[in-house]
Amino acid sequence: PPLPARTRVTAAGPASRTAPVVLGIAVFVIGALVGALSLEMLRRRRQITAPEPATATGGTAEWLAAPVLIAAPDPPCPVAEAQPSELLIGVLGTFTINGIPAALKPAQSQLLLSLALCGEEAISSARMCYLLGPDPDHPKPGDSLRQLITRTRRQLGRSSDGREWIEHRGGGWYSLHPDTRFDWDEFEELSERGIRESERALLSSALVLVRGEPFRDCDWWWLDQAFLQTVVAQITETALTLAELELIASDGRASAHAARTGLGVDPADERLWRALMRAEHEAGRPAGVEDAWNACLTVLADIALDGQPHQDTAALHRELTA
Repeated sequence: PPLPARTRVTAAGPASRTAPVVLGIAVFVIGALVGALSLEMLRRRRQITAPEPATATGGTAEWLAAPVLIAAPDPPCPVAEAQPSELLIGVLGTFTINGIPAALKPAQSQLLLSLALCGEEAISSARMCYLLGPDPDHPKPGDSLRQLITRTRRQLGRSSDGREWIEHRGGGWYSLHPDTRFDWDEFEELSERGIRESERALLSSALVLVRGEPFRDCDWWWLDQAFLQTVVAQITETALTLAELELIASDGRASAHAARTGLGVDPADERLWRALMRAEHEAGRPAGVEDAWNACLTVLADIALDGQPHQDTAALHRELTA
């Protein structure tokens, strides 16, 4: 920039010997100060942006040594977590695998149920393709069936002997591992023996397996309605037999419990309502008799042709409340 007037006059005069020396020292000092300031600013900037140095023990800084976060894999099937060496298929209530509802996808559950209903007998892949299709006119493709079996095997894991739960018998025939448990098979065996031998312990063990309406959520087209009615009839017959045996043994509470278990499956069975009223009377609970009678009337009002109970039910109510 242009010098002030006083500076121009001084500079125009004769220069002394010390002027260049003083001027050089001033320039040097100013340059040193500017350089030091620039180095300090650069050092601070590096401290902010640069990574931390290695630690004294040779390790890297904490943020650099932290593991890289990756997407978590899909959680394992709850079947494998529940009991990896056991496979229990439950249909006496909501469909479950090892006691867990919706443990598998619907197609996988349908596959296991079709195999379980065959018992120890094998089922052909052609038959499974037919059953697992959306309707009778559209069977499942063979490749899709093989992929479904592979995925289901992987999710179920292996049995205690290392074998697959879904076994290939050769020639396109499949069956479940012999150790597979099916609650309907167990119930049927206990029930038939208990009714035949009039054994309360067997009948009670059978009813323990009943969790509600059988085959709930199993709305697949190939399930035979006649078979489902047979299952319901077997459960109610078991409950009625046990209720009567407990009543003979003067155990009104156990008799009432058996009757209620049967009514939870078929509330329209008046034989069970009569058994429940007798059990409540035996237990010395007249209020329980009235509750059973009123509940029976409520149920039959919606399903009976005339909305009235059978004459035997009404006669029993009059007798017990006389």
